[in-house]
Amino acid sequence: MSKKEITHKQKTLVIVTTGGSGGHIFPAEAISAALVKKGIEVAFVTDKRGQAFQGLKGVQVYRLMAESVSGRSFLRKIWAAFKLYIGTVQAVFLMYKLKPAAIVGVGGYASIPAVMAGHLARIPVVLHEQNAVLGRANRMLAKGARLIATSFQPTLRVPSDVPQVQVGLPARPAILDCGKTAYPTVKNVFRLLIFGGSQGARFFSTRLPEALLALPDDMRAQIELTQQVRAEDMDTAHSFYDNAGFKKVTLSSFFQNMPELLKKSHLVIGRGGASTLTELMIIGRPGLIIPLPSAADNHQAENARLFSDAGAGWMTIEADFDPKMFAKRLAQLIRNPGLLHEAATRASELSRTDAADKMADIVWDIVKGNQK
Repeated sequence: MSKKEITHKQKTLVIVTTGGSGGHIFPAEAISAALVKKGIEVAFVTDKRGQAFQGLKGVQVYRLMAESVSGRSFLRKIWAAFKLYIGTVQAVFLMYKLKPAAIVGVGGYASIPAVMAGHLARIPVVLHEQNAVLGRANRMLAKGARLIATSFQPTLRVPSDVPQVQVGLPARPAILDCGKTAYPTVKNVFRLLIFGGSQGARFFSTRLPEALLALPDDMRAQIELTQQVRAEDMDTAHSFYDNAGFKKVTLSSFFQNMPELLKKSHLVIGRGGASTLTELMIIGRPGLIIPLPSAADNHQAENARLFSDAGAGWMTIEADFDPKMFAKRLAQLIRNPGLLHEAATRASELSRTDAADKMADIVWDIVKGNQK
């Protein structure tokens, strides 16, 4: 539907709500952009942590009170629950003011107030789940939702009485621009990219280097190593890699050109977050995945299991990590680029580059059906 088909009087507003990390914010931004492209007015509702939202032209941002209840002391849980209650009250008034035609919840505790208010006001709700296990916030909000859109198939813990459809995880435009680029030929250099996200990244700076140093000298001499390292772990990482005989070592706490680094890599070692695996699938790169063991409901392991079972990569459980065995597996892959190329192809076959547009279509269909 074109923008011209929506007159000023018929203008439809949809609330997109989430908060916290980029893992929630980036998909919310992509969904918002797809809705705007269809001529739908969008309001973005988040909490004080939703600073990562870059903003879209014409999208008003509202911030409500919210705080996570999980992993807190008893008193902090009571305080967090009170803030969620206040945030829901704020959201009720916001619903009265904006009169949205639908609400899209993209997960995280920051989505609870707006979605709860939507349920109370009988506004159609669509939830998006990024992981292979339905998150705690979405589990709380699932009852009464019109539909749950998933990134992985199957997604565990989705209520049987709530319709679901797999759309994939909406990705950043910079990642989509690099979509399905040809796998680079392995000649005299092997480009290894390592990043562990903001949580649990210390393992990648303190334990993983032991495995890399266990590789044969001639193999290390071929490797161009690029690794994301937290600032507080930088000295530790340098102590491992300096004078270790790698062809090239680049360490940084943040890379502005991550899509380009992914495109040039022959192999990625990373966590099992949905965003990481989605980016590997869209660009088409194999991954050695070490899920974050403390991830809620062990969702990263479920993500990684689906990724590896599809032949797109390999999973190692952190508790079972053995530097020598990991080095043996890594050396086998480096010596057999055909295995990596095949895994890259499998990863690419899993990709869904139209996830945001599918979400926008679903929301618009529900809005039209509700108006009728």
